[in-house]
Order: sequence, then structure tokens, then C-alpha cells
Amino acid sequence: MSVQGKWRVVEIPDYDMAVSGAYIRFGKSGGEFVFDCLTGSIHGVCEGDAVEFTWEGNDEMEPASGRGWAETAGRRLPRRRDLSP
Repeated sequence: MSVQGKWRVVEIPDYDMAVSGAYIRFGKSGGEFVFDCLTGSIHGVCEGDAVEFTWEGNDEMEPASGRGWAETAGRRLPRRRDLSP
């Protein structure tokens, strides 16, 4: 199963936020995400069932950036992977 596509975020452990409308989208060469007031773009190559990436965006209108990775577990992405700024 490919990690590419739009994934609905239903829970982010240790992150106090409203998840309504939260998502992360992975394309072949990047993507985007929206988690409440944290939004940004993803930079990384998505191939197969895993992706390692950097991201840049805004957290409540303040610049933010970080690194992360994700892999599929069947039809779901498992828990959050180092998306903290």
C-alpha cells in the first residue's frame, strides 16, 4: 500500500488540538498538512509504503519547521512520527 494520498488525522498523541478537518497529504515529491493552527508544506520523496520528510509552515502564525516520517500499517498510518517543531 502506498503512503501517497490524503490521510485524515483522527488523533495526535500529546498534542492538544481540535482534530476536526485535520489532514496530511503525501504526493510523489512532497505534500501538505493542516493540524488545527499548525499548517505547512512537506518536502520529501514518497515511494512505496514509507516516507521520510522535512516540513515548513506556521504554528499560530509563527514560523515552524521540523522532520518526520510515516509508514502505512494496512489502510492506516500509525501514530504520529516526530512532527513536533
